Amino acid sequence: MLAASLIPTEVAGVGVLNSAFEAVVGGLRASVLGFAEPEDVRAFHVPPVISRALLERLGYVDAFPNLLGTLHTFVGDNRRWRAIQAARLADGADWHSEQTISDVVALPATCYHLYPLVAGRTLAGPMTMTAEASCYRHEGSSELGRLRSFRMREVVRIGSPDDVPRWRDEWLARTRTWFEGLGLKVSVEAATDPFFGDAARMMAPPQRQEELKWELRADLGTGQAQAIASANYHKDHFGGLFGILIDGDVAHTACAAYGLERIVLALIAVHGDSPARWPAFVRGALGLGGTTR
Repeated sequence: MLAASLIPTEVAGVGVLNSAFEAVVGGLRASVLGFAEPEDVRAFHVPPVISRALLERLGYVDAFPNLLGTLHTFVGDNRRWRAIQAARLADGADWHSEQTISDVVALPATCYHLYPLVAGRTLAGPMTMTAEASCYRHEGSSELGRLRSFRMREVVRIGSPDDVPRWRDEWLARTRTWFEGLGLKVSVEAATDPFFGDAARMMAPPQRQEELKWELRADLGTGQAQAIASANYHKDHFGGLFGILIDGDVAHTACAAYGLERIVLALIAVHGDSPARWPAFVRGALGLGGTTR
């Protein structure tokens, strides 16, 4: 299954995907966007990198330093580079000492690009935004599905304290129904983010107690369930950080996130490694041909 769909590279957690895999990703993408009807969703394209200063402001660097992917760049002119190369050939000098950390880092979550778009605004009503991005997290496991480079589709809701939790719960229910309609057996479980160090002790317990994060988990063919989607309620965290107001108060936010590669792997685990031979109702639902049930 793995060789037929997600082809390993020389480093763990980074794979090359074949055309059949990509066709399923396209079907998933269209299905998720179809959830939005009849909501007015603003769609964006976001890059795979983000401001390092912004992630520091969001608290990501403190909470998840072990997952962060930093970028480095050479600082110097062509003459300096030639001198480094000459020294390297002569005595094996390390050119990495000439690098400096960049002002951008690898994007760990799609939604981080969306909240700044409405910073300092007072909203007339709830707003829904969506984007998909290639994300990176420095995962330490080579377990199937625990990729370092992966794509995440997110839908973000910004609104009042009454609106946002209701929206989150509705999307959680829609997502479960959607997965079951694709023949996936999923469990819905309260979860916490993988906080690091002291953040795990301080932030994880209240997150679980208040049921702020729910994960939809499925077997990816390893015998162990992994999260393939989540629905998260942030309360006024992002609204406060970015000065977003609604109804005269700080806006609340929530997001629904979908790991596209993991969902495809879950489908392969259930239906086999050839989408051409999947049940007609699954192929129809994903626009691969066939009929819906």
